[in-house]
Amino acid sequence: MRVIPGLVLTLTVISCTTEGDNNTLDVNLPPSSATTLAMKQKPDNLDPQQIFDWQRFYKPAPSAQDQKAIATAIQAAPQGTVEERLRQARNVMALGRRQEARRLYENILRDDADQIDAQLELAHLYLAENNVERAFDYLTSIRKILSKMEKPPLDQTFRYRYALALTYIQSQNRKKGHEILTELMERDPTFLPAYGALAQSYLEQEKLDVAEFIAKRGLDKGPDEPRLTNILAVIALRRNRLDDCKSWLHKALSQNPDYVPALINRANLSIQRREYVIAENDLQRAADLEPMNSEVQIALGLLMKRTGRISHAKVALEKAVELDPQNAFARYHLGVVLSDDYKDRTGALQLFYDVLQADEKYSGLKNMAKIQIEAIRDSRLYER
Repeated sequence: MRVIPGLVLTLTVISCTTEGDNNTLDVNLPPSSATTLAMKQKPDNLDPQQIFDWQRFYKPAPSAQDQKAIATAIQAAPQGTVEERLRQARNVMALGRRQEARRLYENILRDDADQIDAQLELAHLYLAENNVERAFDYLTSIRKILSKMEKPPLDQTFRYRYALALTYIQSQNRKKGHEILTELMERDPTFLPAYGALAQSYLEQEKLDVAEFIAKRGLDKGPDEPRLTNILAVIALRRNRLDDCKSWLHKALSQNPDYVPALINRANLSIQRREYVIAENDLQRAADLEPMNSEVQIALGLLMKRTGRISHAKVALEKAVELDPQNAFARYHLGVVLSDDYKDRTGALQLFYDVLQADEKYSGLKNMAKIQIEAIRDSRLYER
């Protein structure tokens, strides 16, 4: 197998280095000898604290059938103990009803300000909304609670560090996030969310070889993981290997026919092939499964624009901006529709200026926004 430069360093445990104030949020897991996390071992000789199924907190989005069962459970569920209230909040969150889930978690914290599970899951909720500052607020609180414990629960420490890694990556401190994910993978080689998060981070940096290696390594541990298979489909698409992309997407959707990211990517592949009806079917199904998913609305907006349904495109892109106000792609494409099709140059300019405030990872999109701004300015000068 070809060795990828720098990969060995990436996939071995790296000692933590201080890179800023937020690094004080990290906590160490107990020594490896005391915390073996081999999930397939028989638990007979293990300390009860060591027996924990990390994966149950990171389930994929529910299928359409599962959503019906969850909705029924929500209606029937009593709300008494903290565990019952947490289960209710998790079920609501699984259906994409973030505002309702937020209220449920916050109600739990009003009764017990140190409830770690509620704070951890609120951190994930805010990460889903691209609100890194609020996620760090909850992680700071959790760090203080854990630091006061003589022996913090292993499951909470592990899950805290995973949330912290995701937050570091989303705040562009990828080095620190990668270090934490790498250690978690070393501690529990079956913890597939860490492989997915690490591969996704390298994919976002266009480091396709590294992302592919990590995703395939994760599939060796869990071959039925649609997130990893979907990442491999995206990598194939970026390499313009359309047949490979189609094959990986078919595999992802055979693992979970209702896996929304794969439905979106299959729709995008269909759009490239001008198979617009097939693309629209996939996107409508994705929207039914996750009505609060801004990426679905962006894809629908672009499809509607391409097929000449401009008013529908505008509605979908406006919904995407409403669902995720910080999404630079949603703002850019809505700006294009307003400028090109509605001649609303004032509204378009505001959206393009908003894009210029986006993170540096959107540098290509920001350059396109600058071009759009200059074009609008030039057209106004010409009109005069």
